[in-house]
Amino acid sequence: MNNATNTNVFGFVDDKLLGLIRLCPRKKFNRGNRILDVGDEIVLIPFVMKGNIKVVRNDESGREILLYTINPGESCAMSIASGLNNKPSGAIAITETDTEAYLVPLSLVHETFVSHPEMREFVLELFHRRFNEMINIVDEIAFKSVDFRLLRLLNKRQIKSGKFIQVTHQELANDLGTAREVVSRLLKQLEKQGLIKNYRGKIEILGHL
Repeated sequence: MNNATNTNVFGFVDDKLLGLIRLCPRKKFNRGNRILDVGDEIVLIPFVMKGNIKVVRNDESGREILLYTINPGESCAMSIASGLNNKPSGAIAITETDTEAYLVPLSLVHETFVSHPEMREFVLELFHRRFNEMINIVDEIAFKSVDFRLLRLLNKRQIKSGKFIQVTHQELANDLGTAREVVSRLLKQLEKQGLIKNYRGKIEILGHL
């Protein structure tokens, strides 16, 4: 598959814009790489080709909560918003799986946002999608139980990864904003029900969640 075909994952139809994206460095990241931290200056914007990047916030105790996941064909709405407003990063970006992304200079995003309607549509749709996702997270935290949210999270990861999900109990707890012990107890219950099989750093989905 050539680069031109790969870049179409973003839905751009402007050949000039596609060409500009393809001229940017394309980098591979291993699972678990922290590629952005709170307070970092926004210089490069990741446009994800393969894999997934999760965007999280930490509280004062260091506990994480998942804000949203950047999937193939997407970019980081918070990085774009912070960069265009000359603000440092307000979140942490960590690769959820082995990931490949074009690293697009913020200056190019700003330039094409002004000159290319396709980039404006892409960014505005991205903001809309991320806003709705974070509203859903607020609703789930406020109104849904942890076991319901865990099932939803496992289901989302299964859709991306298949029946074998590479994840630790601590990572799931971080994404849910709860304690590892709570997640471990709930996973043991799911295992007793024959829905999953727990391994070290991996979960096998056996039934319908």
